[in-house]
Amino acid sequence: MLISRMWPIDTRVKTRRPGLYSVMVLTALLLCVRPLLHAQNVCLNPGSAAKGAFDLQSSRICVGAPVVITNVPTSVTNVGYSYQYNGNGIPTNTTTATTFTYTQPGSFTILQVGSGGGQATGTIFCRQVEVLPLDPVKFTVRSCSGRKVILDVKLDDRTDKYSVYTIRWGDGNTEQVLRSQIANQPSHTYSSTGAANYTIQVIGGYNAPVSCSSPASTTTVSLAPTAQQPLITKLTTVNEGTISIQYQANGSTNVQLYRKDGNGAYTATGQVGNNTGTFTVNSVDTKQEQCFQLAFEDGCGNVGARSEEVCSVALNVTAGNKQNDLKWTPYGGNAASFRYYRLFRNGQPTGGLITNRTLSTFSDNNRIECGSQYCYYVESYVNNGRTVVTSMPTCVTGQNGESPGEFRSILVSIEDGAPRLVATLPTTGTTSSYAMLVSRADNPSGPFQPVTSTANRNVYEDRTANPAAQSYCYQVTYQNNCGLQSPPSKPVCTVHLGPGSGDAIGWTTSSPFAPGTLDSYTVEIIDSLNGTKREIALGTNTQYQPDPNDPNLQTQRFRIIAVSNNGTTSYSNFYTFRREAKILTPTAFSPNGDGVNDEFIPKGLFWDQFNMTLYNRWGEVVYNTTDQTKGWDGTVNGQPASAGQYMFRIEVRDLTGQKTVTTGAVLLLR
Repeated sequence: MLISRMWPIDTRVKTRRPGLYSVMVLTALLLCVRPLLHAQNVCLNPGSAAKGAFDLQSSRICVGAPVVITNVPTSVTNVGYSYQYNGNGIPTNTTTATTFTYTQPGSFTILQVGSGGGQATGTIFCRQVEVLPLDPVKFTVRSCSGRKVILDVKLDDRTDKYSVYTIRWGDGNTEQVLRSQIANQPSHTYSSTGAANYTIQVIGGYNAPVSCSSPASTTTVSLAPTAQQPLITKLTTVNEGTISIQYQANGSTNVQLYRKDGNGAYTATGQVGNNTGTFTVNSVDTKQEQCFQLAFEDGCGNVGARSEEVCSVALNVTAGNKQNDLKWTPYGGNAASFRYYRLFRNGQPTGGLITNRTLSTFSDNNRIECGSQYCYYVESYVNNGRTVVTSMPTCVTGQNGESPGEFRSILVSIEDGAPRLVATLPTTGTTSSYAMLVSRADNPSGPFQPVTSTANRNVYEDRTANPAAQSYCYQVTYQNNCGLQSPPSKPVCTVHLGPGSGDAIGWTTSSPFAPGTLDSYTVEIIDSLNGTKREIALGTNTQYQPDPNDPNLQTQRFRIIAVSNNGTTSYSNFYTFRREAKILTPTAFSPNGDGVNDEFIPKGLFWDQFNMTLYNRWGEVVYNTTDQTKGWDGTVNGQPASAGQYMFRIEVRDLTGQKTVTTGAVLLLR
């Protein structure tokens, strides 16, 4: 006998302790079957043992129910039972109990050993018992439209043993189905006036005589709401080959995306969603119109309400001279639901609303710049404005054959030690990106040589120039994105300030303004010692004479301010004007006490430090002083010096630290 499962003996069954007679019987039985000990299973080959006997109250029982032994003949005595015989010879431990409860399902062999049977040998008898499983039945529920549900029951090698399955639908209705029917997805439709949620139970059971059932498996199902028409809210052509579709659906309702094929029929794409979300469709010809629909699908595969058809729009843009021409495919969905087109240029609306569905062209001539990029897309508002269809952005480079005009005004001025050029942009032929070409010459008549090109900047500072050395003249040219250039501007020249004739200062007269005329000059005077400033209006004079009689005017900084007829100002370079320290000496003196020329004392201007030394004819020092108010009185060591010629050396430093030295001879008269 094959044993399908092996389980431990129930601990509740007590094994008996054999008495002396039983031991003798068992010994005799072992002696009778000794040749069979190695055959293992005594149920299959009992040898010379006599046949015992017993019945079972039921040979099919459920897990947890007891198996009961009945009808044991009185001729079989000293009986012992093994309820989970494994076919391995005669067990040494048996039980006298006639009931046993199995904790696991399976097919088990019950072995009876005893004595009697009309022979002097032991007895052996075996029976099979089938223990049936009571596992819960696993299932899921699909909610369909029309308040219908479908059960999907998942049977395994235990739950498929039940004879009948009881389904309690939760609304008072109960249904019993056979094993062959449970796999056919039982369904149930609830009353239209019932609740929205129901608890469903499934119970597996066995027919008589077993009559036992599994625990109830329970699932609560929410009935599918009444499906509403889904809505495509946005259809956007993202790029070449890709379309994005945003949608809305009610609650947990599933919707599937359908696409119109070349024959005009809608086919499912396999993309399913619910509530709100986005579908992405790849590998489509976005240059052609593509149309889509959403269809409601319940959990049972039923297709219900469909959305309104929504179709893409393909846009084409061509660049022309001073305009870009747009053309798109007219909206091909429901014409009655069309509201208007709206065009966008570089992300901003342009051209106003177009309410005629069949009007699908537009020319944009609003300040089209040469070389600038223009990106367009068109939005179609359909489905009474609830759906927006957006084309793929299409970009072109603007064309404009108009040459740019001249710079309107130009100014050059010395700022921070360098010529600074500022130009006002032209009003015609300009582009958002441009270059200012700068040329330079030493005088207004040229020749002008290119110096630099500034990108998108109308200011240039010439750090290669030395404005203290000379005047510089400039011309500028505007160049747009397409390389078209304006005529060169009129030249503008820096005002160069330097020494004039005599003790005067002078400056160049070429105009730093274009257009415009020079109105006047102002000289700015900065004291080199204390930094104070003052201005003197000079009109149209081109020289300035510092006051020669001002004893304090040794060194000062000057700058010229040129003023145009419209009040624009231009500054020259700084120029430092200085006068050398002056030393005046007499040629003779007579120290005779008459109060006239009694001392040799020099006079001068702009002295700060003073040192005077006198020598005799042999080069000996006869007098030295650092006090410019004290001269030589013609004495040496308190004694009158001899009349005659003496040499002197006078060194002074002015207020700026500049040293001046003079030497000479003076005649001492007696």
